[in-house]
Amino acid sequence: MIGLYIHIPFCASKCYYCDFTSYIKNEYLINDYIDALLLELDLYKHEKFDTIFIGGGTPSYLNDKQLEILLKGISSICDLTKVLEFTIECNPGTLTYNKLNIMKYYGVNRLSIGLQSANSSTLNFIGRTHSFDDFEKSINYAQNIGFKNINADIIYGIPNENLDVYKVTLQKLVEYDLSHISAYNLILENNTKFYNMYKKGEFTELDENIQIDMYNYTKYFLESNGFEHYEISNYCRNNKPCLHNLIYWNFDDYIGIGVSSHSFYKNKRIENIKDLNKYIRALKQDNKIIYKNIHDNSFIDNIEEYIMVGLRKIRGISIEDFYSRFNIDFVSRFEKVIEKYKKNGLINVKDGRIFITNDGLMLMNLILKDFIQNKL
Repeated sequence: MIGLYIHIPFCASKCYYCDFTSYIKNEYLINDYIDALLLELDLYKHEKFDTIFIGGGTPSYLNDKQLEILLKGISSICDLTKVLEFTIECNPGTLTYNKLNIMKYYGVNRLSIGLQSANSSTLNFIGRTHSFDDFEKSINYAQNIGFKNINADIIYGIPNENLDVYKVTLQKLVEYDLSHISAYNLILENNTKFYNMYKKGEFTELDENIQIDMYNYTKYFLESNGFEHYEISNYCRNNKPCLHNLIYWNFDDYIGIGVSSHSFYKNKRIENIKDLNKYIRALKQDNKIIYKNIHDNSFIDNIEEYIMVGLRKIRGISIEDFYSRFNIDFVSRFEKVIEKYKKNGLINVKDGRIFITNDGLMLMNLILKDFIQNKL
C-alpha cells in the first residue's frame, strides 16, 4: 500500500490548540499554491496510489473554482481508478452543496469533518468558528448528495469541560449514520495560543482522572453503538477504518506534498519546507522542490518506528510481519519487556499478534519507551 497526502495550509482562523502548519490572511497565495502543488505531484505521476488524503489547514476553505482546479489537477495526474479511499478534511460552515458535488464528481469518497465538540461554550473556548448546527447541515448536505463514508473528529480532555458535557457530544454523534469517529485527547502543544494561555495561568489542565474517565467512556459508549475500536484514538463501523491512516500505522510508504508535509518513501524520511513563498517560487519558477530535511532510515530507525506506530493499533503488531521485515523473532527478542507488562495485564500475545490491552493503553508511552530502549 502507498498513500498520498496533500497539505492545504489555509484557514479562516487559527484554532487555539492547533500546531499544524496553517496560515490565515494569505488567500492571495491560494491559486499559486495550488499550481505549485500540482507541479510537485507531477514528480510522482509514475506512482499508483491506494489512498489520497487532503488535509490542512482547511481544504474546504477553498472556493468552488479553486477546489475544482485542485481536484481536476489531481485526477489528471493520478489514476483514480486505483484509489481505494479519497478523503478530504472539512470544517463545518465551509461546506456547500456546490463544493460537495465537485468533490463527488472528482472521486472523493470519504469526508472527515472537524466537529471537536457539540457544546457551543467549548467550541468558543477552543477557538472554533462554527456551531453544532453548522455540523448538522454539513452532514445532511453530504449524505443527501450520497457520501456514505464520513468521519467526525472530536476532542476530549478540554479544560473547563466535564464528563457529562462530553457525553452529550458522543450521544449526538451516534444519532448520525457516521462510519468513523476520531476522538483525540487534547495536548497542549508548544507555540499554540492554548499553550500561551496555560503558561499565563488563564486555565489549568483537566484532571488526569477525568481524562481517563472520558477515554474509557468513549470506548464503552461507541462500542455499545456498533463501533470497533481499532486504534487508540479511532473507531469505525461497517468495516470502514481509515485506510490512509492505516498506511501510517502499518509502516507502509506514503508521499506528502505541500508545505511542511512529510513522506516516508523508499526508506527515506522527507520533510518539505514550511515557507509558502519559497515553496511556490521553487516549483513555479525553478521547477524544483526544496526539502527541509531528508533522512535515510537505518535498520534501527525502522524497527523503532514500526513498533511505535504498530502498537497504536488495538490489534497491535503481527509477529510474522515483523519477522518478514527484520528477520527477528519479536517475542524472543523482547521477551523481558513482554513478560514485564504481560504479567500485569498490560500486554497480551494472541493469535500471532502482540498488542497493548485496554488497561495498558493508558500507559502506552511508558510501554513504547521500554520497547525502544531494548530494541537491540
